[in-house]
Amino acid sequence: MSKTEQVKNFLFNCSPFLLFFLLFGGMEWAIAAFKVPSWLIAPPSAAFAALIKDFPVIWGNLKITLLEIVLGYVIGVSVGILLALIFSSNRFLDKAISPYVVFLIVTPQMIMVPLLMLWMGFGIRVKVIAVALSAFPINMMSTMTGIRNVSLERYELMKSLRASKLQTFFRVLIPSALPNVFTGMRLGTIFATTSAIGAELISGNTGIGPQISYNTEFIRMDVAFANVYVMVLVAVLFYCLIALIEHLVIRWKN
Repeated sequence: MSKTEQVKNFLFNCSPFLLFFLLFGGMEWAIAAFKVPSWLIAPPSAAFAALIKDFPVIWGNLKITLLEIVLGYVIGVSVGILLALIFSSNRFLDKAISPYVVFLIVTPQMIMVPLLMLWMGFGIRVKVIAVALSAFPINMMSTMTGIRNVSLERYELMKSLRASKLQTFFRVLIPSALPNVFTGMRLGTIFATTSAIGAELISGNTGIGPQISYNTEFIRMDVAFANVYVMVLVAVLFYCLIALIEHLVIRWKN
């Protein structure tokens, strides 16, 4: 491999990090160049300094938010995939349920939080259920799409081989639907993260969401932006984790 190709490969592999430094470096320069007041937007350097200084407080609230996201996401994904498998086996149920699943996807789950608070009071349960309600519809719809897209030729082949329904399920339906299942799981990470923060802003005083709101009210923008950057990092890592699992599981797609 020539030196030019080595440089190109290096730049390609490092492109996310290069973009990161360009974005934050550009933001730092723009804030200083245009003299943007610190009470409006905190420079990245100030936010990172606040992150180091207030890390114990941020970490304590981050653990609560992570617990809400993980619990709600696992429940939502599990329920979504299970219901998709059940409803896809019955055309009547599939036809009857699909419009309501779409309704749940397009409806902001934040409007459900006040009702959940009325029924369950304050606490982590409200946030976990809000996250689950956000994650499960997209996973259910994606899984059902994957099941519908399995070609009839594969089913006919399994019939010609006298395969049982269980063998067809594990050797044809599941492998064929897995790419769509993981698509729903990756999208679910986005819904879960945003729903957790939104639910915290409405119904909680612990977690990253209330910390962003509290520090913004007291014009501590460096701390507020530090919390925002932490959640952005968590969301990206969460998405990348599911993408990595997909890469390891669906080897024939790579």
